[in-house]
Amino acid sequence: MRLSEEVILLLLNEESGYMEHVGGWNMACAMAGSVLADLALEFRIDTDLESLTLLDSTPTGDELLDPVLAQIAAAPPENQTAQYWIEKTADRTEWVIETVLKRLVENNILDHDSGGFWSLNRNVSRTGVYPPTGGVTRQVTKSRIFSALLDDEIPDPRDVLLVSLVAACDAFRLLLTEEEFEHARDRINLICKMDLVGQAIGNAIEESRTRPARMYVSHSKPIPRVRLSGLIGNRNLRRGNLSRLFTDMYLEYGPVFRIKPPLIGRGVVVLAGPDTNAWINQNGRYFFRTRDHMADIEKLYGASRTMPGMDGAEHFRMRRSLRGSYSRKLLEARLDELYRLCRTSLQEWRTGDVIPAAAACQKHISLQISNILIGVDTTDYLGELLKYQHRSLVTHVQRALPKFLMHTPSMRKKRRYITKVIESIYEVHTPAQRRNKPRDVVDYLMDLHAADPQFLPETDMRFPFVAALIASIYMGSGLSFALYCMATHPDIYRRVQEQADALFTNGDPGAGDLTASAIDVANRVYLESQRLYPVIPMQLRTVMNHCILHGFDIPKDTRVVFGHTAAHHLEECFSDPARFDIERFSPPREEHKNNGAYVPFGLGTHRCLGSRLVELQMAVNLMLITHYFNISVVPSDYEIAFNPFPTSAPNKKLKFRIDERRNAF
Repeated sequence: MRLSEEVILLLLNEESGYMEHVGGWNMACAMAGSVLADLALEFRIDTDLESLTLLDSTPTGDELLDPVLAQIAAAPPENQTAQYWIEKTADRTEWVIETVLKRLVENNILDHDSGGFWSLNRNVSRTGVYPPTGGVTRQVTKSRIFSALLDDEIPDPRDVLLVSLVAACDAFRLLLTEEEFEHARDRINLICKMDLVGQAIGNAIEESRTRPARMYVSHSKPIPRVRLSGLIGNRNLRRGNLSRLFTDMYLEYGPVFRIKPPLIGRGVVVLAGPDTNAWINQNGRYFFRTRDHMADIEKLYGASRTMPGMDGAEHFRMRRSLRGSYSRKLLEARLDELYRLCRTSLQEWRTGDVIPAAAACQKHISLQISNILIGVDTTDYLGELLKYQHRSLVTHVQRALPKFLMHTPSMRKKRRYITKVIESIYEVHTPAQRRNKPRDVVDYLMDLHAADPQFLPETDMRFPFVAALIASIYMGSGLSFALYCMATHPDIYRRVQEQADALFTNGDPGAGDLTASAIDVANRVYLESQRLYPVIPMQLRTVMNHCILHGFDIPKDTRVVFGHTAAHHLEECFSDPARFDIERFSPPREEHKNNGAYVPFGLGTHRCLGSRLVELQMAVNLMLITHYFNISVVPSDYEIAFNPFPTSAPNKKLKFRIDERRNAF
């Protein structure tokens, strides 16, 4: 394990799911210093307080070390000091951290949550040692280092280097309590003097830290303002295609631009483009919060806070507690139920029927979601629930309608069905009723409430109970887009059909049969449909700390929109981006793996927790639909248009005709 990996493990805060917030330049110096220290341990360099000497230019075979080693070998002698190379290589910090985190996940030392959170692998937490490498096990970093600092254990030479690196960037104040730090202060200073290489690198970091080699200067150039005339004449705005609209604006105005009233309330700053997406994924947790945009809808459901409205360590704790309830494994364990519910809904589709695309798909998905995730059947009043949830999202999250529209007689009547759902959930989730049944989202929530009723009080449980049904609106819209893409590409439809027939003709497949290759075409259809027609084209946030992005000042309290899916339609990310092409997700192209290019499930810490469950559920639904039916688009010359709120969905003009039933239920 490299020192850079151990620095990351030492700085990992398991309460927040990320590293302690060491100052950016301090962190850059520490990571650069760790690379030099590893080169010293590999006997490639030697360094003292005055100079750095190249001992051996032979590559180590490690991508973290070899680029720096090559630079040192090619540099003139007058540049050979530890401080020079720390400052010279500090700009690789983000890449080094990303590479290190990836390694730690691959080696089963860290687990990675889809929202960008990291935590120790459960086996590491339980045993206190890292997985063996070459038959050698190693005690977890924090235990070793804290024992050396607080219990006066003698550190090995490698740990002396590690203490020197962390001390030089002044991070022990974050890792220890105030009393522990005062107790360990002299011990830290003593350890830092035990090794000449560690002392040299530590001093070099300290010198660079106190005299920063780079100064971030706030630019005064104004954020471009979108012209009203340009918006009104935009074809994608008229069609309701917000994702393509943001692409058009990005190409015209750049990655940061402002949309002012009268179109959008107080106005917003839009952040778009692949580089912006990558920056938000890496740094967004420090600058943006969501709770401002969730407060009204939380109040509507009687909650004081919810997972979508949480930020920071509180949000991470909730995600970690609930991730099993939205996992792919949960759905794999209930495939028989998924098949049954899917067929129950599809039996209502009869040959010759013309069905509304978005509404039919939302109803179809909601039946599955309500039974599998919250354990109740909402069929009898599903339509009323969806209308209420649809209106609440548009009114209280996107604020596209006035609030009084939530209190009309019709909406008050529909709200009573929410109460009925809550009562039904409690009725079927007693210990006796749940005995020998697979766990669902409600079970996880009730366990969390029982374990810590202050963290999740009863008043905050109503919203997460119905949140799954709200999610079914998004998933139903996604299914309708995927079906549209298949129906308008008969060759792709037949390929999905062939894989479906291979799986379902001789009985239902088990989880082991749904391999990546067995559902490959259906999965790529869904992925590509979400590239072209993402159901979450944007996200709303508030700036909580002043930030500088692409040279533009964005002050605190600014309302921002992540136009993250603008990257989906850029030639620089996807070849011929307007074309439906599922091959772009296959090797060797794999265009979706470009950093910041493919983000249908959102950005940063609030990325969809159930994305892998959704992908499996969509693939199964697409395959069963093609196994039982041939369908076509009505009207045949329909050009896709959108209803942008509360999710992006096909407008009401899109319908599907059931042309033929291929197999008996």
